[in-house]
Amino acid sequence: MNLNTFFKRLIDLAFYLMVPIVVFFPGTILYVLMFPEQTIINLNIPYAENGFSGKALLFSMGFFALFLLFFAGLYQLRKFAGLLLKNKLFSQEVVKRTHKTGTFFTACALGSLIFIGLNALFSYEGKISVTFGTSNFSLLLFLLIVGVLFLLLSDAFARALKLKEENDLTV
Repeated sequence: MNLNTFFKRLIDLAFYLMVPIVVFFPGTILYVLMFPEQTIINLNIPYAENGFSGKALLFSMGFFALFLLFFAGLYQLRKFAGLLLKNKLFSQEVVKRTHKTGTFFTACALGSLIFIGLNALFSYEGKISVTFGTSNFSLLLFLLIVGVLFLLLSDAFARALKLKEENDLTV
C-alpha cells in the first residue's frame, strides 16, 4: 500500500469516528439540561456535582468549541491528504489547506491550554497539578507543535509554488 493512501485512510478513519461526537454532543447536553435527574448518561463534567448549572454549561460549551476547532483542523488535514493522493503538491490549494490546518490546530491547542488554566483556577483553588507520562498538557503541547509545523509547511509550499511559477515562466 502506498504511504499517501495509508495516510489518507488514517485521516478519514479519524474524521468519521469524530462525526458522531459533533452531531450528538449538543443534543446530549440539551437532554441533560432538560432532564437533570436522568441516569442514562453519566457525565464527568466539572461543576455538575449539584446538577447541571450555568458553570457546567459554560464548561461544556467551551469544551465543545475547542473540539470543533480540532475537528475543523482535521477536516482541512483530510482535504490536504486528498490533494497529496492526487499528486497536486505544488498548488495554491495545498498552501491554503496546510495553512488552515495549522491555524485550526494551533488555535485549538492554545485555546485548550488557556481553558485548562482557567479551569484549574476556578475549580481547584488555583492549584495546578503536573503529571508525568502522557498528560493533557503534553498532548496539547504536541498538538501545538503539529499546528506550528503545518504553518511552516504552508510557508514552504508557498515558496515552492512561487519558485515553480518562476521556473515555468523562464522555460
